[in-house]
Amino acid sequence: ILAQAVSGSFRWVAHPTQIPALLVFPCAFALDHMGRRSVGCLIALVSLASLTGCLADSYFNNPRGSNNKLSEQSNNVQNDNRLFDSQNNAASGYQIGDNCKPVCQNGNQQYAEEQPGAMQGIMTYYQGSELYIEWYHQHGCGVGHPNVRCQIILQYMSEADNPGIRDGTKRGNQNTAGGQQEPPTAEDAAAAELGQHEPLDFYLDCKKRERNKGFYTSDQQMNNARSATATRQNNNGNNNANDRHGLECPEERDYYPYWHPSPWHDIAVLTDEPQTRCGYYQEESQNVKAKGYCSEATINNPKACTDAGKEWKERAAHDEPPPECIGGIASRDNHNGNVRNGSPVYYVWKIPDFIKGRAVLRLRYNITTGDMNPTGLLNQDPAEAGASPAAAKRDIGDPFFIDAKFNDKDPNTRRRTIFQGGPPIIANDPAADWIKLGAAQAKNRVLQLQINTNQLPRTFEDRTHTFMVEPRPSTVGGSARIVNYNVRGRRGNIVQTYPSVEYDFVPPELSVEQGTYLHFQWAGSDANQNGNAGNGRDGTDRSNIVQVAARGENVPLTLDRHTLFTDGSDTSDAEGRALVDKFAWLDQDANVECNPDETNNNAVENCKQLNGASAYFNGGLVEMKQIGTHHIVSTRNNDFSNRSQKATITVTMKSWEWYSILAATVGGALVLASAGYLGAAIYAYRRPNSELFSKRYRPRVLNWVVPKTALKAKIDERNQWKTDQREKKVGLRDEAAQHIVGKTHEDANLGANGNFAEKTAPPKTSWTGCMAGCRSVGLGEQRVVDIVYTVLNLFVFMIGFLSHLGMGFHGSLAYPLAKGAGYTLDLNLAMVVLPTLKSLQTALRGAASTREWIPIDDPIAFHIRVATFILVGTVVHVGAHMWHMTLIKTAPTIQHDPLGLWDLSEQELVSGATILEQFLDWRSRCAALTGIVVTVLIFAMAITAMPCSRRGTNRLTRCLGGYNLFWRVHAYWKWVFVLLLLHAPGRLWIWLFFPAMLVVLDRILLANRQRPYLVLLSAKTLPKDVMMLTFEMPQGWSYEAGQYVLIGWQGEWHPFTLTSAPEEKYLSVHIRAPSSLDWCSALRRRLLVDAPADAEEPKPMPGMVALSSTQVAPAEGEKSPKPERKQRPEVHYTAFVCPRSHVVYCRPLRTGLSDAEAAAQAVNKKLKPAVAAPGTPKSATGGPPDLERGPSVRSFETVVPSQVDKVLPKDAVVLQISGPFGAPAQKVWNFETIMCVGAGIGVTPFASILKSAQSKVRQRKAIEGLMGTPSPTNIAKKKGKESRHSEKLNSSLGTRESLDQLLREVVTVPRQIYFYWIVRSQDELDWFYDLLAVAVEGPARDNVHISVFLTGEIELKQVRDLKCTQSQYFGRPNWGRIFSQVKKEHGGEHIGVFLCGSPIIGKELSYQSTKHTDPLTTEGGTRFSFFKEHF
Repeated sequence: ILAQAVSGSFRWVAHPTQIPALLVFPCAFALDHMGRRSVGCLIALVSLASLTGCLADSYFNNPRGSNNKLSEQSNNVQNDNRLFDSQNNAASGYQIGDNCKPVCQNGNQQYAEEQPGAMQGIMTYYQGSELYIEWYHQHGCGVGHPNVRCQIILQYMSEADNPGIRDGTKRGNQNTAGGQQEPPTAEDAAAAELGQHEPLDFYLDCKKRERNKGFYTSDQQMNNARSATATRQNNNGNNNANDRHGLECPEERDYYPYWHPSPWHDIAVLTDEPQTRCGYYQEESQNVKAKGYCSEATINNPKACTDAGKEWKERAAHDEPPPECIGGIASRDNHNGNVRNGSPVYYVWKIPDFIKGRAVLRLRYNITTGDMNPTGLLNQDPAEAGASPAAAKRDIGDPFFIDAKFNDKDPNTRRRTIFQGGPPIIANDPAADWIKLGAAQAKNRVLQLQINTNQLPRTFEDRTHTFMVEPRPSTVGGSARIVNYNVRGRRGNIVQTYPSVEYDFVPPELSVEQGTYLHFQWAGSDANQNGNAGNGRDGTDRSNIVQVAARGENVPLTLDRHTLFTDGSDTSDAEGRALVDKFAWLDQDANVECNPDETNNNAVENCKQLNGASAYFNGGLVEMKQIGTHHIVSTRNNDFSNRSQKATITVTMKSWEWYSILAATVGGALVLASAGYLGAAIYAYRRPNSELFSKRYRPRVLNWVVPKTALKAKIDERNQWKTDQREKKVGLRDEAAQHIVGKTHEDANLGANGNFAEKTAPPKTSWTGCMAGCRSVGLGEQRVVDIVYTVLNLFVFMIGFLSHLGMGFHGSLAYPLAKGAGYTLDLNLAMVVLPTLKSLQTALRGAASTREWIPIDDPIAFHIRVATFILVGTVVHVGAHMWHMTLIKTAPTIQHDPLGLWDLSEQELVSGATILEQFLDWRSRCAALTGIVVTVLIFAMAITAMPCSRRGTNRLTRCLGGYNLFWRVHAYWKWVFVLLLLHAPGRLWIWLFFPAMLVVLDRILLANRQRPYLVLLSAKTLPKDVMMLTFEMPQGWSYEAGQYVLIGWQGEWHPFTLTSAPEEKYLSVHIRAPSSLDWCSALRRRLLVDAPADAEEPKPMPGMVALSSTQVAPAEGEKSPKPERKQRPEVHYTAFVCPRSHVVYCRPLRTGLSDAEAAAQAVNKKLKPAVAAPGTPKSATGGPPDLERGPSVRSFETVVPSQVDKVLPKDAVVLQISGPFGAPAQKVWNFETIMCVGAGIGVTPFASILKSAQSKVRQRKAIEGLMGTPSPTNIAKKKGKESRHSEKLNSSLGTRESLDQLLREVVTVPRQIYFYWIVRSQDELDWFYDLLAVAVEGPARDNVHISVFLTGEIELKQVRDLKCTQSQYFGRPNWGRIFSQVKKEHGGEHIGVFLCGSPIIGKELSYQSTKHTDPLTTEGGTRFSFFKEHF
């Protein structure tokens, strides 16, 4: 069936003795004009069961296939050589259409060819219209067919290829195209009464040209004197006119693609092996490839042509798209050619715009069996029966390339002898003891196989009658869809018409959009055999269209109920009502005088039976306007006992193009957004107390449409409301304080009476027992959480895997694997965002227990753990899907079913789709494409989140941006979730619904959280690239020790732990800023280098240059050298406010410049100072003017608007703060004993904790002094009346132990703090020593034990004695000894272990915590809970 160019050294010459033994079955080699071997493959392929005489095989139903019939008044064809060699049953085919008015018959009801319109019922189609080509092939075909291998080729020819193309009018058996002489003459070929498809020159060239002797001919006796008219299937050649089939070239008919020029254009190729054959079919099609011929017609290859001194020429390609090549739908053998659901095979051909005039269609059907496969028993040589099966096999290679060595060297001489093996591979009707029964039983067990090598393989063919192609009417736009709606079948019952069919509409089930044009048209014949069953006049075909209510009904609808051509209820639609009449009555009044009383079914006046209508009907283009389902029927051919000519036409609402949908979507979104915006503006104006009227959210449209006075009045109203709310809150705080003091006294009285509830040990539960068992095998809480979460992922994976098992392409495991991984992605993508919700973390930390296995206690670690599961799930999900897509790609492409008649499965619809087509499949919402985008983003986040990338520890990551790159890439997380919802909307939204609610809640909390501008007081340089920043406490700000904040500068926000205590009146942070950290080092340079230098640069007057006495003016043409900028040890700052934007910025204090001078300088520049200078009035609330509350800015936005940044001084620095946010370190107040471990800069949270602990102890002692509690201190200091008053109060409140317990619950502070600081060098320790000394000084000093570990190389003379520390070590801590000692001193307690430092240390601390923790069931057991901090 194919012709394939392959490399090799094959040489083909004309002389028979020089023909090499290279022959293919069903292919043959031939040298093309480039000197390469081309392979022409025999397209006749047939099953063994069908080789014994059954000829009915392949024929068109729509358009009407001729099978060489013209207008013979018989069921059988009279001249099966008239135009082509069909190899079909003589009973198949349809007579040519008639267009007589009313009938092409005489008074005896015999066909009258002399009647006007006889044989003139020519179908007319419009360019660009859709033609439903329908056919049958009896022996089956299609992808996966178990019995045969097959191909179907659809082709056309038009008058551009042969101006003389015609059907002819001469009847009988002497009407062969080209006449009755061989070879045909030009005069006979030009006879108009004779039909013609191929031009005469095409046949004459074929007749002269030497046949391709490289084909497999088996044992057929080929007529070597004959030319290309002789093939294995036509082995005698066209010896005379009786052997010739029109002007068809047998070699061109039997082989495809043909290697010489052909007038046929390829439309489509349907094959059972599209994945291996389609590429070559399309490449070798004459649509795209020129074909060669020799100037000497007898020579058939370029080498022989040039050797003979002739010219090898080329005929240009047709310059058309290559044929569509797909896998055919499988049909059942000998089942009338039907496929699934009893529906026929069809192909929708959109008629190209370049076809014009008369044209004809051609169908070639080629089949063979699997006997020629390398594994077939036919390939085992019977002569080698004693050999092993492997040795007995012939090496024939690809069955499409069987060469000449398998031909019979003495053909047709062994027909009656016992077949002893080839060559040939198989003989004609071979007889042998195939089963080997005779040798064992000494009996004759010879069986003959019914194989005709003339027909193995085999080609069948059918062609339509000619039809016309015209340009579409000018009234119909070029983009309008036109669908041809026709009638198939001929008169007779199923036996009389077989293998043709009875009447039916084509297509029987049609769905089109509103505005589509249907071209209603059909042709019938008046030459049907008289006596065939049917209705109306004998021997005639007639059809009409009326509408019925349902397919099961036969009574037509009344006009007022019609919906197809008109809205029956609209009486003014004259055009539509005329169409109803036209299609029902067929314009019979124009042909005859109808007699409604006529009852003779053969009378032409009997219009009830449509006898007055012509056999050809052209209803023209009808625009489908009425949406709905319309059922139609033909009143004549709807004899329920015999046939049912019914159909359904469904008209749907017109769908929009993608650009229209996009424009409508964008337009609708803009309209909704505008409406919402205006609604919000109206709401905000009417309710100035709402958040929408705040300065941050106030719609700008109010500034344009509302008068300034009215808007100012609303703003004043809101300001007054805010003032009232502030005063109300102050009053509520005072009441709450009084209530707390009163409550404290009540609790103290309860303690005096011994009514305090005693703390009881937690009850023993199944959970405690479970954890005890886990600890006994070395599994701590954190490890248990990891295991549980892993098991949860496996459980979810199995749910997805098992629920989709067997649903993959052909049952592949790739699909359930992908779905299982997808389910885990659903889970993890829903969880991964939760640890990043800062407001939610902060809220939960205040209520969460102290158990370290709660993921919220280490959100970054949990986030990383979930992200790891996402990476693994993504790899499995994407990999499995790519595996699945590859399986689909390598599968055969199945023929399209636009009518939906075959119920193709989802697998068949996508079978053979390329990877690109699967990526862009709109039916799956382009899920593959969105999946790849999401995968790229996920891996980009993972790569940029690696420490080497995020910290910029190598040159490449620093060049790419380091932390900036990490932050920018992670900012795409929102788009990831948007794409995920497009990727899998059916299920993912369920998983993401509640996380999305938490995200929205977190964003609301963050939006309401103040992000005030910071007033920087000082920036100080410390050893080891550490910088300390001190800020004024923002008004209304509160936090807890151990929490962290986000500091924003130049559009970036970074987290830092507060080193100040909540009880202090300022904020401080310590930032490690080495040169490798871009943002931190840039901030250090700005605050300690650039800003002070900019502040001290002289500001010369315009037009003047100021030079000091030591400066020298540069020479002309030279640039002034910039002074070297050095880092300052400490720089103090003062703050200013831009009056219009309320942006707070800080400027360095110049040396020798007082605050008043700085304020005066700021006033001269029309900028107001943020810090109150001497004499500056305070605001009503006591704070500096215009700084009570800076405008809130959305999270992670640029802190300085672009228009403000242009007017700021060169030395200005704008900083913002967001937070505070919860951290594990803030849980220290839940423990009586804590172990704090800081490594390097990780000491920062514990500085705040130590200072806060000192302050809390001071608060506790202050309360004791206020209440007169006889503590050791006030007992020693207070005598007399105060002492007597204390004793009286003490006796009324109860015992000292009760009061101590009350104070511990009100003012929580650990009883014992163990602080371990690990540093590399003495210099690294020095920068924090002063802060540490301050932190430990105070009433809680005896409760703080500090141990310092110096792990680097240090000279002993550099070691300083640290007075604030109890222990100082060289080397790494021995954590096993430390934990054992703490456990010994604090047995029975729950001890908190906190780390801010390297994860390596964290692993050891986690291990020691688990190791030294007693089982939960142990009475009085000691427990260590470990918490680590990440940023």
